[in-house]
Amino acid sequence: MNSASRLIWSQVIWRQWRAEPKVPLILMLILSLGVAVFLSIRLANRAAVTGFTLFTESISGDSDLLVRPRAGSFSDQSLIKLRQTMGNVPVAIFPVLDTTAATGPEANSSVYRIIGTDFVALPNAIYLSEKQSTSPLGSVGEGFAGILSQSNQVFVSERSGLEKGAQIDLYIEGGKQSVAVAGILSHDPLRPEVPANILVLDLPGAQQLTGQPGKLSRLELRIPPGPDYADNLTQARQRIEQWAGDQFVIETPGQRKDSATQMSAAFRLNLTILSTLALIVGAYLILQAMEASVIKRRSEIAILRCLGVTPGQIKVAWLAECVILGVGGSLLGVLLGFLLAQGMVRGISATVNALYYETTSKSAGFDMGEASIAFIFGLLVSLVAGWLPAREAGSVSPAHAASSGRLGGGLKLLQKPWLGVGLVGLAFVGSRVPPYVNAGGDRIPIGGYAAALFFLLGLSILGGCLFPLVARFLMLNGKEPRRTYAASQYRMPEGRHRLAAAGLLAAFGMSAAMGILVASFEGTLTGWIQQILKADVYIASAGGQSVVSENKIPEQKWKTILATPGIDGFDRLRRYTIDFKGDETWLAGSDYNNKGRHLQLIWVDPPKRDGPNSLHQMKQGRYPAWVSESFSRRHKIGQGDNFEIPSPQGDKPIVVDGVYADYGSERGTIICHRSYTSHWFADTALNNLAVYLKEGTDDERWVAEFTRDFPGIIARTNRALRDDALRLFKQTFSVTYALEGIAVVIAVAGLGLAMVGLLLERREELQTLKELGMDRKSIALSAMWEGIGLSLVGVVGGLILSLILGWLLVYVINVQSFGWTLDFRVPWLSFLALAMALIATGAIVSWLVGYRIANLRSDIEMSQVKG
Repeated sequence: MNSASRLIWSQVIWRQWRAEPKVPLILMLILSLGVAVFLSIRLANRAAVTGFTLFTESISGDSDLLVRPRAGSFSDQSLIKLRQTMGNVPVAIFPVLDTTAATGPEANSSVYRIIGTDFVALPNAIYLSEKQSTSPLGSVGEGFAGILSQSNQVFVSERSGLEKGAQIDLYIEGGKQSVAVAGILSHDPLRPEVPANILVLDLPGAQQLTGQPGKLSRLELRIPPGPDYADNLTQARQRIEQWAGDQFVIETPGQRKDSATQMSAAFRLNLTILSTLALIVGAYLILQAMEASVIKRRSEIAILRCLGVTPGQIKVAWLAECVILGVGGSLLGVLLGFLLAQGMVRGISATVNALYYETTSKSAGFDMGEASIAFIFGLLVSLVAGWLPAREAGSVSPAHAASSGRLGGGLKLLQKPWLGVGLVGLAFVGSRVPPYVNAGGDRIPIGGYAAALFFLLGLSILGGCLFPLVARFLMLNGKEPRRTYAASQYRMPEGRHRLAAAGLLAAFGMSAAMGILVASFEGTLTGWIQQILKADVYIASAGGQSVVSENKIPEQKWKTILATPGIDGFDRLRRYTIDFKGDETWLAGSDYNNKGRHLQLIWVDPPKRDGPNSLHQMKQGRYPAWVSESFSRRHKIGQGDNFEIPSPQGDKPIVVDGVYADYGSERGTIICHRSYTSHWFADTALNNLAVYLKEGTDDERWVAEFTRDFPGIIARTNRALRDDALRLFKQTFSVTYALEGIAVVIAVAGLGLAMVGLLLERREELQTLKELGMDRKSIALSAMWEGIGLSLVGVVGGLILSLILGWLLVYVINVQSFGWTLDFRVPWLSFLALAMALIATGAIVSWLVGYRIANLRSDIEMSQVKG
């Protein structure tokens, strides 16, 4: 920094900071809020994905290939056939059974992950690796003697907090079983930690414990290291592909990890984009504050220019101030973001668990890469926002800077309505752009996001057209002097007025648009739940609320349940995960009650054949199916279309008989009749039962008696299940509520700083008003009316923006991202409360600013005092 810059810093900027230390602190705090929200969501997202990544790590250490069925499970015979197929190719095969058990009989119980693997083969994994680290379960090999094939001896993670010999109760297959801790899986510092909820057994013991004799989830293959490694890997893959055909998926652990985490890519991207809300509004705030700073120090700038300081040096000094604000605010934001992420990760993880995959993340770790991105983002926002004020500070002439007239200020682009019309036109074009589809099949609404930005910018410009209307509104009840003076500011509004209104418009518009999305989702979800939840009681195996839960109710158990007194009818459902065109998709086998109270779906394209069991009627040699709207949109498969799905008995021909709305799965669901799926998968178990009780039966009492008789099964009344669904919904959108609040707080702070700049620039006018008889309170009231006028422009323009952005979110971004049709709902009462709060707060802030500024001496007074 040269001598001139040091002079500006010490005599202008630093002196002002010492005189009013609250202003830079407030700016840093506001910027830190934006950075904190941005970072916290990214850290929470990373934590949720990392929690899943731990489960996708190879059990044998660093597997070269994973082989899993496209539908159903392996049998022991498949393992034997694969070994024969390998011939003389050197390869080690590790069979794995990967399933789940609940931690308790409650509806909100968490899930244990049960891993069954070959304890005899596992210790050999160390000889197949060139690395010091082996399998994450390598320590099992040290203590497996004497517990081979036992179903009541498990190994646990050291993170579980359990000690050797401890007893664990597991709720699985509709019953309760106890196992003992045989050993602790120690942490290998070269590998990710083993999750706290993993239980490891010898393979035969796991098959016995989970009621899956002879079943396997996947096979892991390791090629010995050496000079022929690449050739052996190529040969192994070719032989596996020839053996597997279309019935098995062959992938690397990295591919498996990527394909699974891509499931939630759209969800996480939407959260990340929403997290920039506070930063966007914060940019308006910093710009307004820096402009107010320029106005306040205008006479000092004039003196510096007369002393020979160049415009470039002044500009650099103001940008240096922005850098300091950006560095301080971003550093504080990184700290706040890390703390905020700890609360957010639970809500995000709960949503990911319910919709995508299992994650055990309960807290977010600090990541230097994410922190660096957030820090740089905050610094760039500060620099961008401060660029125009810095340019203004360096561009005015000494005579102009020293004059008492107005400089206008603000963004000149905000004074060009034709540009606003053009941006709105571009936004409508962007809303028609098809989504970008990534390698994982996720649809990213790039055009929709661009349209949102163009709508925001375009309406921020066009919002200035509302000032004349606001001026007329202020004059409705006569020509009262204080309102007349306030209204006069809006007949030809300055750039600073337009900038302040644009900040309010953006904050109110984006917050209200989030409100429309939440209201639309909540209203649609509530109606959907009321439509589909017709039964009195819903029954599932313990842990069934998790998307990854593989617990089921065996045939003998569910038949015993259906024999319970008080049952009048029932719906049955069995769900499987299949691989459809590279996506993990749900295949549901269902049969419904015929007594009139059966499940009623909400149809997008209703089936041509009536009746809940119309799925049992074959159509031209194809199995009829209902598909969810998200499946239909994702794969562009509609009513009457034909496709094939995998099953353990080979691919099955399907014809779509109807498309229904479903908000329980973003990846999509295919519903076939249970008689077909039971045959295809050789499986008669169920995941869920919907029970209709006889008239007059007390559902609460029936559930209490049922829970006593079937401790491993969860039964919930209709009302309890609805409450759980709505609770999850509110938890999912808790982040957006925080964003709305932060945006409004920042907007009001921006209004206050804008009023400071506007009134400081008019100190000579205020002095004239005082000489004409207006006292300090009258000037404060005039400022209050001016602030109300700015708030009205922001509220009215923001309302228009919110309706457009709400339409964009509901009908474009949501549909392209998730494939869900939502009912468009506007929370008018919430809007009214938000508008009244913004106007009232703006009035109070403006009054306080006016009351303070009215007591400041004008430049003329200061010169007289000096004289």
